[in-house]
Amino acid sequence: MHRQPLPLPKGFYALEATQVEDTAASGWIGVEVESNGGTSLESLDYLPGVRVTSLVEGGPAAVAGLRVGDVLLRFAGTPTDDPDRLAALLRAIQLNATVEAEVQRGDQVMSATIEVGQQGGSRLRKLYAVDRSFLRVAFMDSEGQGAFPVVSHLAEDSPLHQHRVRVGDRIVALEGRDPGSASDFVRRLRQNFQPGEVVRLQVERDGAEPRQIEVRTWSPPMVMNTLGLWPVFWWDIDRVENRETFELGDLIFFSLFKIQRIGAVKHWSIFSLFHWETGRPELQTFDGEQ
Repeated sequence: MHRQPLPLPKGFYALEATQVEDTAASGWIGVEVESNGGTSLESLDYLPGVRVTSLVEGGPAAVAGLRVGDVLLRFAGTPTDDPDRLAALLRAIQLNATVEAEVQRGDQVMSATIEVGQQGGSRLRKLYAVDRSFLRVAFMDSEGQGAFPVVSHLAEDSPLHQHRVRVGDRIVALEGRDPGSASDFVRRLRQNFQPGEVVRLQVERDGAEPRQIEVRTWSPPMVMNTLGLWPVFWWDIDRVENRETFELGDLIFFSLFKIQRIGAVKHWSIFSLFHWETGRPELQTFDGEQ
């Protein structure tokens, strides 16, 4: 016998694949960056900043004195602990601007003044960071100052409902620390918490003071998905794929009796020689929002 959690919201799978095309001009400093350390995002004790991997010669960052290998710690006063955070901060800059940055080179931390330029063209980016397992929420990056995770979609069984969190609220702290971008915030949840554990968040809403909440993460109800005594009988069900199988007398090369349901269609078999099918295929659709 085997038990597994109930399936996650179908609509959230679609959200994870959603992309948006950016056509508006955004800030540009002429760098490519990566997370600072291969495993740094797997713990709250991550290495801060993003590491510069390439520079456009004559670009704003190069003119400001940045070099390949430097670690960009802050940009316009906001920690830049993952590439998505820096990208969100740059998207918020619609005109040429002068920005102060904090840069680490070796053991030294220095400031740099970057004249941010503009970048046009069409760019695809992932729109949502989806947490289906702990808070049951889809987040976006805020486009304003700070680029914090913003609640975009809430599943009906999200534990955040109990704390009056609603769409549009921002997460401004995780366990008393900066939450990073939406994608970084979701990664930290997955790497540092277990279902049913308590997470301390600071939530901000326009026109209100930030408030602290302690949320017990979602713990999925467990249901049986496999039962059998081989070779006498065997039953299993895949609720995500909507597929179920029951078999009697599995004798390796053939079975005495077998029925397999895929959606609304049932496939029958006796002695692995006689086969027939009942039911009618149905087109299944799922809401994009939970």
